[in-house]
Amino acid sequence: MNNKESNIEKTKVMVIGAGVAGSSIAGELSRLGYEVHLYDKNKGPAQETSSHETALAHPHVGKKKSKLQRFTQLANRLANQKWSEAQLDHQAFEPLRELSLSKCRDLSDLFDEMGLQNDVQILTKEDAYFRTNIQATGLWYPTAAVYSLPMICEKEISSIDKSCIYWNCQILKIQKEKDVWQVFNHAGELIGSAPILILASGIEVQNLLKTIDIDLAIRPVRGQLSTFHIKKESLLVPHLPKKVIRGDGYCLPAKLLETQDWHWEVGSSYDEDHSDILPWDKSDQENAIKGLNLIGCDHSHLKDMLVINTFVGIRSASKDRLPLLGPIPNQPGLLVACAYGSRGVLWSALGAPVITAYVEAFFAGADRLRAGFLTGASAPLFAEVVSAVNPGRFLRGVLATRTSNSKPIFPVS
Repeated sequence: MNNKESNIEKTKVMVIGAGVAGSSIAGELSRLGYEVHLYDKNKGPAQETSSHETALAHPHVGKKKSKLQRFTQLANRLANQKWSEAQLDHQAFEPLRELSLSKCRDLSDLFDEMGLQNDVQILTKEDAYFRTNIQATGLWYPTAAVYSLPMICEKEISSIDKSCIYWNCQILKIQKEKDVWQVFNHAGELIGSAPILILASGIEVQNLLKTIDIDLAIRPVRGQLSTFHIKKESLLVPHLPKKVIRGDGYCLPAKLLETQDWHWEVGSSYDEDHSDILPWDKSDQENAIKGLNLIGCDHSHLKDMLVINTFVGIRSASKDRLPLLGPIPNQPGLLVACAYGSRGVLWSALGAPVITAYVEAFFAGADRLRAGFLTGASAPLFAEVVSAVNPGRFLRGVLATRTSNSKPIFPVS
């Protein structure tokens, strides 16, 4: 895949960013027959935040019906259908140790009302211990999965002509010339043009939009995961989980080594408005405490948890915890796919068909998107998804409250 920075090409669609957001969009468009040109500043796909090999995805569960709950339920179904081969583990458990019998009944009724009965269930303490090694009542997520984001990205871009993929090619400026969008590299050279340009490069979308005097309110959220080495003689070993545990953070099943010692991955820290990709000792400490809290163990076990590896990812987040997917107002042919927060797998599964529908509508000269494009989605849900994630909701200054779409919300306190 050689760069062709001096060769100005007009293509159907240009996509900037080869993480899970951009790769899933580019792949879907390519499979539909569009000529896709994909640009990324790195040497290959999934090199930054999307290099994460253990991304947990499951439907959101809250105390009441919400857009987030319905959208993540749909997105989780799409992810399971599209990327089953990239799943490294299945199912997850959320301990709720103060959950009473009456509260269990209330939650079961709530899940039935919300249509979540296939996505979340109540486990007794005995069932939870048998399945997870955690002695606590809680929520069981049968459709949850741990995904390898690099595997997803590689699969998605495999259908794109290799001559149309440009690695080590950082786009620093965009502009509209007549009816086509143009992209410029670090040297200020025009390297591509097309009627449609899709910005899917995370927090960098903000900087690219500023080159055409558009300010999109997204913010960085830093997350760090930690892998701990635990000696076989540690008193923590009998309590290590054998399934994914989620709550305030999450942890993977502990892995037994040939030496009979263990490795255990826990994450992630949560630092708004930070973009430092170097590991932080304090985040490792926070993750160790989170892990012990998740499995219900005393903090005296901290001494047995030796950090051996860290992963740092910088996510982009919006004000209302939903992604930004769709066209930039008054800029025909310019679309964005960003602010996925900690739900990169889910919003990528949902974002690819959303953006594809806009592309199809653009080339068809349609005034609106075709209804019911999502698998199993009704026209009303389609309309709600498109409206809720449209980037114009922020560019018009409708929302003032600043929250993140990475911070978890739990069903009970």
